[in-house]
Amino acid sequence: MILKKTFHFNVSLLMIFCGFLSVSCTSISVKTVHGIPSQELWSPEKSYDRGSVPFLVQKENEDFKILLFSDIQLESSPKDRRSLRLVDQLVKEIQPDLILTTGDNTSWRYADKRALKLIRQMESYNIPWGVTLGNHDSEGRSDRIWLGNQYENAKNSLFRSGPSNIDGIGNYSINIQDEEGNPVYTLIMMDSNEGRNYGENFAYDFIHYNQIEWYEWLINGINTTEMKVIPSMLFFHIPLQEFEKAYQALENNRIDKSTAFGEIRESISASPVNTGFFDRALALKSTTHIFCGHDHRNNLSVDWKGIRLTYGLKTGPTCYSDPDMNGATLITIEAGSNEVLVKHIYLY
Repeated sequence: MILKKTFHFNVSLLMIFCGFLSVSCTSISVKTVHGIPSQELWSPEKSYDRGSVPFLVQKENEDFKILLFSDIQLESSPKDRRSLRLVDQLVKEIQPDLILTTGDNTSWRYADKRALKLIRQMESYNIPWGVTLGNHDSEGRSDRIWLGNQYENAKNSLFRSGPSNIDGIGNYSINIQDEEGNPVYTLIMMDSNEGRNYGENFAYDFIHYNQIEWYEWLINGINTTEMKVIPSMLFFHIPLQEFEKAYQALENNRIDKSTAFGEIRESISASPVNTGFFDRALALKSTTHIFCGHDHRNNLSVDWKGIRLTYGLKTGPTCYSDPDMNGATLITIEAGSNEVLVKHIYLY
């Protein structure tokens, strides 16, 4: 997550490659592994087709369990093994119906190889799964399109690269339906992108306006089709500025602290631009929960104006982490009521 850490690493890597291996410094940042762009196109005039959306069935009288991993960030063999053992332990313990991530699944130069390692691990469970991409995922030699291709082509993966004519890789949705085919919840995954220059300063990117337009089209489309508001959850990597607003309200006792859980141990690293995405979600009255990752030492979950904002619990020891703040987040859609319970699963 941390820009400073990335900068320091890149400087060291440049020195190693340039000083000891005598290769071109610029080759480190050049993408040498390229993917095939998605053939899917989107326009606001396009009709929503629920039949084209991947779906999973919530069995009658059974809870639907989503196991959410955040910032697994596979990057070095010893820590990678520990992270994947943790993933393995949690999947076997929880036996979820769906596995998701909030991005930064991999990092550094050989993120392409580590993405394949993560795919093999996820496929071994024979459980439906999907990912979102974070700012670190495509910082290596492979481009974001290639990563999308790999995640999309895995047998049990529900990941979709999404429309190629809007920003980001991995703007897609999954519908949870009952046994009669009626939608229970819509899960919406979005790419919060990477970083960008703001004048002379470099900072984190945001979910772009054409992505927000796509989100609004998706919500309106399924609501029109079903003739009622279908509740939805959002999953992406970089937190919105509203995470900071909610935290400040909590600290100033403007929110009932008994309704929140988790902590904020480091700065909330949102984009400096507020696109109004949260306000749009409020106005549409569909999204009940927003999940992000990115800040490894934050795991706050708090209700803000009717939408619960939750940091997924950091998964594994890679990059930086606090040992007592490690594990995953369990999201349960309760049978019958369709109420959503959010709980961090800690593994010290």
